[in-house]
Amino acid sequence: MSLIAAMTKELLQTALLRDSFQWRLGSGDQVALTFDDGPHPIHTPGVLDVLARHGVKATYFLVGERAARCPELVARIAAEGHGLASHTYTHRELPRLTREELEWELAATRKLLREMTGRDSNLVRPPRGRISPLVLLRIRSLGYRLVHWSRTYSDYLQDGREALLQRVLAQPPVARDIILLHDNNPHTVEALDEILPRWLGAGLRFAAI
Repeated sequence: MSLIAAMTKELLQTALLRDSFQWRLGSGDQVALTFDDGPHPIHTPGVLDVLARHGVKATYFLVGERAARCPELVARIAAEGHGLASHTYTHRELPRLTREELEWELAATRKLLREMTGRDSNLVRPPRGRISPLVLLRIRSLGYRLVHWSRTYSDYLQDGREALLQRVLAQPPVARDIILLHDNNPHTVEALDEILPRWLGAGLRFAAI
């Protein structure tokens, strides 16, 4: 991430959109591990197993239409104490949507997750990270908080366990990071079992958003 991008995100979080934009945790020595694009019927259970093995809580940004097909996985995510949030209903990029389409994407996913788990969340992550000034204003006016990230390892490339591990080892997370990964990727599941003990051994503590 460029310095200009980081400075812009920090300004949005701390001054311009304090209640409706977040890219890092506010304070303390914790980090947040987040997963996009699920639930996946095969790989999400694998991620959950690894997280349980290491006692780590994460936040899942779920695609509504995929959650509707996997209610038992959504229930498991909630039951195991992980955070639940929206990644829209159909995974369309937010700048391409009208205000009415954006409102529907967010409201439909929020309603579905609330009905499935009894838990409500106004957190949303934009598909592919795509945002615009107009999107940010609309998110705020609709009462949601957009959660971006400060650390990602491009596991969406699905280029293998070793390639992913190399990127992780080259740029380890630091306190307040919001880490983006994906739970629809077999290589992420494989790498997590090695990554998490390293991060925990380095003293990192994890919190759901």
